Amino acid sequence: MLPRDWSPFSTAPMGAHADAPRSIDCRDGVGDRLRAAAFAEIQARDAFNWAADFFTDAPENLRKAWRTLAQAEDMHMNWLLNRLKELGFEIPERRVSDNLWLSLVACKTAEEFAIYMANAEERGRRAGERFHRALEKSDPISSKIFGKIAEEEIAHIALARRFFPEAWSREGIGPKAESLASQVR
Repeated sequence: MLPRDWSPFSTAPMGAHADAPRSIDCRDGVGDRLRAAAFAEIQARDAFNWAADFFTDAPENLRKAWRTLAQAEDMHMNWLLNRLKELGFEIPERRVSDNLWLSLVACKTAEEFAIYMANAEERGRRAGERFHRALEKSDPISSKIFGKIAEEEIAHIALARRFFPEAWSREGIGPKAESLASQVR
């Protein structure tokens, strides 16, 4: 798959790492987390839409669910970008990495994509929870955004379990994700 134009984000060369985030204890570090999370959301949005079109082995109700999740990812991205703007940050100020996108579009089957995406969403959920806790006192608005996104990711993670329970068990998405996903059956 060819590189994408991720404007207005500034991306590192294809396959390279993003600029290292600064300390979350400073204003710039909060901006780095908001920007990185927003970029992860846009990659997830585009990947869900891509998967819905690409994976002919996916049941139609899974493809429909992926399109719905793409809308949720877009909403999350906009919450984060709006907060970046409120804080006076420019989106292209720091480089982000498209490694998530590259790994998602490398999946060969609907099952592989669903499980890989569930793992990525679980990592994002855990990071969102960490940022939520870390920012509660210093930036309650950003904290609330990260907390809400982390909460909503639970249903995204559970989708893989619903459609591919054997692969979910085999891959071991994670004990916390397993517990949370069982709540949304």
